[in-house]
Amino acid sequence: MTGISEYDYSFVENDSSEFYGIKLKGSSPYAGVVVVYGTVSIKESEDADFATLSFSYNVQEPGTFNADELEKSEEFKNYLGDLLSVIINTHVEEKSGNSESTTDTHS
Repeated sequence: MTGISEYDYSFVENDSSEFYGIKLKGSSPYAGVVVVYGTVSIKESEDADFATLSFSYNVQEPGTFNADELEKSEEFKNYLGDLLSVIINTHVEEKSGNSESTTDTHS
């Protein structure tokens, strides 16, 4: 797994959008940064056993970081992808009422 936990982020209200922001907390390497995710899509491969997560985001508050450097950083983008994956999986687990993933949709 990614090493990201619920202690690495919190949801915050966003004054400029109806979407909540995600504030990265002290245990995150990007503590103080607030991002808002935009369009999120998951594309499953029929031939292989994997899925691709794509998303857009906007840095609302760069914290102590340079916003332009964050936008250019592949490491930051990968971190946001891992974070989004954790948030999605946590939500699925909460909805299903257990800690095991229930995303198998084969019929």
